Amino acid sequence: MSKKLCLLFLITLGIICTFVISKNLTSDQTPTKHHTFRQILQAPSDPLDKPFSLPPAKNTTGNIPSVFFTPKAPKPTKLNTTCAKFPDLFDLQFRNDHWQLQKTSTGSLFLFNAYFDRRGGDFVRIITMFTQHPPETQFWCQFWYQNSTKPVIVESEAPFWLFSRKWGADRGQFVHPYLIKCPVKGAPFGVSLVEKPCDNASNVLQIFGKETVVKKNFVVCVKGLNFPFEDKSLRLVEWIELLQILGVEKINFYEFRVHPNTKRLLDYYEDRGLVEVTPISLLENFSNNPPLQSLFLHKKVIERRLQEVIPYNDCLYKHLDEFKFVVLLDTDEVIIPVEETWLQLIQTLEENQPNRSSYMARNVYFLDNNLHQHEWFKDVPQHMHMLQHVIRARNYTKPGHFVKGFHDTRKVEALHNHFPLKCLKGCDHVSINVSLAHLQHYRTGCARGVSSKTCDQMRDDTVMDTRIWNFKQELIRRVDRVSTNLGLL
Repeated sequence: MSKKLCLLFLITLGIICTFVISKNLTSDQTPTKHHTFRQILQAPSDPLDKPFSLPPAKNTTGNIPSVFFTPKAPKPTKLNTTCAKFPDLFDLQFRNDHWQLQKTSTGSLFLFNAYFDRRGGDFVRIITMFTQHPPETQFWCQFWYQNSTKPVIVESEAPFWLFSRKWGADRGQFVHPYLIKCPVKGAPFGVSLVEKPCDNASNVLQIFGKETVVKKNFVVCVKGLNFPFEDKSLRLVEWIELLQILGVEKINFYEFRVHPNTKRLLDYYEDRGLVEVTPISLLENFSNNPPLQSLFLHKKVIERRLQEVIPYNDCLYKHLDEFKFVVLLDTDEVIIPVEETWLQLIQTLEENQPNRSSYMARNVYFLDNNLHQHEWFKDVPQHMHMLQHVIRARNYTKPGHFVKGFHDTRKVEALHNHFPLKCLKGCDHVSINVSLAHLQHYRTGCARGVSSKTCDQMRDDTVMDTRIWNFKQELIRRVDRVSTNLGLL
């Protein structure tokens, strides 16, 4: 009898454990802002549940229009029985989650995002990469409207190459970045890019852009973060808080992979509306496995640079109507005025040299020194890298080399890491006098393009530059608060 009771007890315990485990596994299946398109499509479904839908506010599938996730939303059909059919959600083709794919007779288009541009007319811009350079064909935009069953089809202007011949991309086989522009009428919810007007598309991009009455001042754009194994959260919180003190209202990070502590920090700022994190992946046949991805980004310089211009220009066009200036920075550099903040600096620059496309700050290195050229400053926490490193090279890098700047969103049309590639009425960017501001660049060594001899001279011939201490007390207070709240110290 006791054996039967024991067996019954074990069976009952097994059923309870199975129920608890399955409950835990399925309790977090509601799509959130961090779910990718693949995760959403793989979410388990129950025929007894209501139909799966993704509210537009949570649509972080990136470039897919929300109409695909809105139950009973009217959708277009096609131009006619043989031309330009509106694709079903599962007709869309993807590469590495974040790129929509359209094959043509001469190569493959990898489409990242689309945007409204109302400067000098009504246009939609598309950022894409293409496996051919230069393209041997024009492209067509199929615009899709909520109040129409048929698309409006418009030929694009000639694609603009987001690169330069002198940077070596004409050698070998590469995937090339392009900016494509189509005139538009009204406000379509999506656009498909195809080779011929009647092609059935395997892509539909949502179109970013919102008109704002009053623009904010500064958004900072940061290319793909890639440090999955190194915790840089303390360096990053100091950098983010300094930018906010300087007057930055938003930072748009692009993310490959980051350390869990860094991810927690980014989530903290994103929840407060101070940061936007955009996931991004390597394109084509390159692995996005973290160790291989890191190796690629370090070794494949031309391929990396070809893909880096995608987030820079995506950030420009997503914020075109929201901010006056776009600033492209890495997390080891910051533009520091001699006095006050970016707002006062821009006012001075616009008074002295008005209506320029960009104002560029010269680069100067604050190089690490293993011996540390001074004792730790006792009134500065040792983990605050920038406040502790106030020894810089006496000499700046060459004019025009490694510069970063403020790009006027009324004027710039395409951006490279260091300067504008194209402007609506010609680029007339100017250098900021170093008596007003410069770019402080915190590195272990100099960047590629600086000879070892020159770098050694910069390391040896130094001066103390404490302008960052203008913000010392406020920056320490802010970093301490955030680091303590998140348990980073």
